[in-house]
Amino acid sequence: MEGFDLDRYLRTSRKLDLTGLDWDDVSRHPVQPWEARCLAYMMDIESHTVVYLRDLLATRAADEPDVTAFLSCWVYEELWHGEAFSRFLGEAGHRLEPDRLPVAAADPYPSRRQRNAWIRRAVGRGGAFGHLATMAGSAVVGDFVALHMTWGAINELSTLTGYHRLIARTEHPVLVDLLGRIIKDERRHFAFYRAQARLRLSRGRQARKVTRWALERLWAPVGTGVRPQTETDFVIGELFAGPAGHKAVREMDGVIADLPGLGGLRLFDDARTAALARLQREPEDAWRTSDQSALSTAPKPR
Repeated sequence: MEGFDLDRYLRTSRKLDLTGLDWDDVSRHPVQPWEARCLAYMMDIESHTVVYLRDLLATRAADEPDVTAFLSCWVYEELWHGEAFSRFLGEAGHRLEPDRLPVAAADPYPSRRQRNAWIRRAVGRGGAFGHLATMAGSAVVGDFVALHMTWGAINELSTLTGYHRLIARTEHPVLVDLLGRIIKDERRHFAFYRAQARLRLSRGRQARKVTRWALERLWAPVGTGVRPQTETDFVIGELFAGPAGHKAVREMDGVIADLPGLGGLRLFDDARTAALARLQREPEDAWRTSDQSALSTAPKPR
């Protein structure tokens, strides 16, 4: 596949390497409330990846060995990204809904079973409807996989850029180290999805037409629907509100617009504008969260 060495990726894929990360130093540096809230969101989205995989495997993507081989490794790596964020928040003393239990290094995996189940239950019928719609779309549209690969590229790019923006803002040295390690995986994930999207969109007009139509009408920032809209808006506001954030958003739009048939799309800029407008209309919502425990700390267990 042009632009991505799948064989090499499959041979080198592994659990996130956290060797030498100074976990003991996490609690020695303050984790700001806004950082904890962003990290909880990121943890939840990484941990929810397996549900996205479920939707993918209900489409024609399941018939393609290259795609399924990548997805097998991708979902495993994403699981460990979520666990790394979980441990970081635990080491910092943050307790999260619904059980507010402490998380320590010796805890069995997955470390936040109740939270993951709580979030998946909250998605409820909307998630089931989306799953059925995906299956129906795949049955009707020939290269429906082109849409999924493009959608995946967009989400991986926004995740990757969000981690870079958090690095630019945080003053926590261990968080910078952790994010840098996760970013190495996310770059490979984005490279695969982008290569697949470019290949499939270049094959025919229908794939380009369907993909553009769906993105313009159905796409929303990664995590929308998994977490409340106020949480998505908060993360966008914290990471992309200022001039540097806006620059990053425009750069992301430029990368996606370079794909066949997607010139002129401004998905990220439009989403940023809408999120900031909602935050401005309801400023008190900027700090109202469905997960208040993400903003509270408890003494770290020793």
